[in-house]
Amino acid sequence: MRWTYYGPDQKEVIGFAGGRLYIYSKLKAVQHSNWQESVIVTLDSKTDNIPAVELALQTICTGQCSASAPLVAKLSKVDEHVGGTIDYNSPVGPDAEALVQIQYHVIMNLQVPGEVLPPKNTDWVGPQIRCDGKTGQWTGCVIPEHMANVTVRRSLYRAAAITYEWAQNNLTTLSMGTKSKSLHYKKMTEEEKKRSRDLTCNRAPDRFVKDPSVPDDSCDEFPFAATQEGGKAGTLCVDILPQQVGDVWDVSNVKVLRNGNVKANAPCVRGHVTNKDNVDAGSKEFGAAVRSDRILDGEAFQVIIAP
Repeated sequence: MRWTYYGPDQKEVIGFAGGRLYIYSKLKAVQHSNWQESVIVTLDSKTDNIPAVELALQTICTGQCSASAPLVAKLSKVDEHVGGTIDYNSPVGPDAEALVQIQYHVIMNLQVPGEVLPPKNTDWVGPQIRCDGKTGQWTGCVIPEHMANVTVRRSLYRAAAITYEWAQNNLTTLSMGTKSKSLHYKKMTEEEKKRSRDLTCNRAPDRFVKDPSVPDDSCDEFPFAATQEGGKAGTLCVDILPQQVGDVWDVSNVKVLRNGNVKANAPCVRGHVTNKDNVDAGSKEFGAAVRSDRILDGEAFQVIIAP
């Protein structure tokens, strides 16, 4: 931001001041459809003939939303900063959703004794925000243009993470949860999820067969059962055995057991994964991300494999 003090002809520059305005918030950090923006105004420079500058930040939350009173900051010293907050609320109800948007209006004034200087006005529009009461135990808000993600760490989920990563690297024709080929959440009852998993893992003629080398072996299907892309017939899947070599879990150590000749076009993979890692990856990461990122029925998300 820059304030300029012009002479009577509105051309000669007599003085100036420069500063910055920071606005940030964490929508996922709060429960319910209330959130807060933190605001910091800094004065980086000014000429001696300008005693002080004043900035007034007003926000309007359009749609099913309201904002608190404007924030006013007065600064008189270089490197000075003033902070404050603006509160928002969307009274969205259970099983409902609302799209809202914040509009920002800033009035900047140079406070020079004996002078009435015209203010500088700046306007801009913030990102669209979706608030809903359709996910989890309470209402909440997210920025829908930021694709939700499920992060699965190799160090925590071992063969489960490798199963998903191998699928993303090798089953390249269909959607496997990458940013360009995202998965889509499908809201299901527990019975519907079970039927989806059974179709992939437990139906004839190609039921999943446990491998004696994997303790408490289980069928970890990918894409997840609770996605539009999941629930494919197991006979179509590539069966793989992730292996730990030298204390390292890596896709290069995966052994392909079945359907490796059609892997690029296969719609699913079945990995041999300990039951604990299978369940934990699904509940602690996928299930938790659905709640925290507020992934709605039919909404796209990506699966990120991390160290």
